[in-house]
Amino acid sequence: MKLRVVDFLNDINNGEIVFVEYKSTSHPELLFEKILSWAEKNGLSILIIDVLDTFHLFMQQLKFMGHETSSLETLPVIKAGGRVETRNIIGRIRIMEEFYVYLKEYNDAVSKFFERVSPKKAAVVFLGTEKFMYSIQDSHFRVEEFFDKLIKKAPFKGNITFVFALTGLMNEHVKASWYECSTRIITLNERGDQAFVKKAPKLNLLKEVIEV
Repeated sequence: MKLRVVDFLNDINNGEIVFVEYKSTSHPELLFEKILSWAEKNGLSILIIDVLDTFHLFMQQLKFMGHETSSLETLPVIKAGGRVETRNIIGRIRIMEEFYVYLKEYNDAVSKFFERVSPKKAAVVFLGTEKFMYSIQDSHFRVEEFFDKLIKKAPFKGNITFVFALTGLMNEHVKASWYECSTRIITLNERGDQAFVKKAPKLNLLKEVIEV
């Protein structure tokens, strides 16, 4: 029996990290849109962390498929690099700066969001993080610092985090690190209309197929 995406999302608890992996030929923007709609209906604040214009690429693909994106364009965005401006950029991170400058700017931007957000619980969606990690993935020390300081001890700990990642840009160490810290892992098919559960807190969810 296939699992509806809303049932999968309703099963997620605060504090979980959901890792969504996809290939370059897939359409992750379909699930992305469903997650945002679910978060809004459940009264969660939404924060997009956008690396190198990935948010813009997702919205352009949705538009191409005939989807309405005006509500997405007003979401708060912390922008890391990239050139395409969106309507509601609340913070910027210079990803070409020294690594610890990046960490500080990241933490400052996220902290400011949660100082003013109401309610305090939120759905935080990472887009394009693998593009930044590609530049540091040959250093195990830098990768561990990234997870220890940005993911495991982040200011939004206790909220629900969704990480969309293009698998082709991640080496095995980076992928293993994401797998370890995530409470759920799902893999999208090429059409983006189904996702396969690879990791979940409940054994009965493993290998389930989610209808997007």
